[in-house]
Amino acid sequence: MIKHLFVALALFAPQGSSAEIFRWVDTDGRTHFSDRQSPDAAAPRIVPDTGPAGESAPKGAAPAGDEPFLGPYAAFDFLAPATGAVLIQPTDALEVQLLLEPPLLDGHRLDLVLDDREVPVEAGSTQFQIQGVGFQAHRIQARVLDALGNIVASTPLLDVELRQSPPPGVLP
Repeated sequence: MIKHLFVALALFAPQGSSAEIFRWVDTDGRTHFSDRQSPDAAAPRIVPDTGPAGESAPKGAAPAGDEPFLGPYAAFDFLAPATGAVLIQPTDALEVQLLLEPPLLDGHRLDLVLDDREVPVEAGSTQFQIQGVGFQAHRIQARVLDALGNIVASTPLLDVELRQSPPPGVLP
């Protein structure tokens, strides 16, 4: 009986550890995970460890696209705006709030990329406003850079649309 139990355990144990998890982003910008592959799903990427806190990732170690890369930080993401948000407002200024834990380490600085161009960010601030972005769809990503300009951490890419609110008395 013990022999049969051992054989059954040996046959079925590896099956649980070989499961893959697939990830994809739908047309609304929402990220999904599943054990079944969809046409848009990709196998997960393994991000190399950056080593002790404060060390930067080697060149090319940070994943591209919307994959978050925390590096020495416990949390780094957008608090506002939400991904896929459609903001209707009178001005084309974009309010950004970031979650960064712990706060910026010595020698690190924040960097923001809006529609593939770098935007100046006030040193040490995780809340800021970007003026004159235009009423259109935008992609933003925040990054933490070390003194040499290497990417130490990055948020996922965030898609947001900015629309102008109609003047008072005009129906949309």
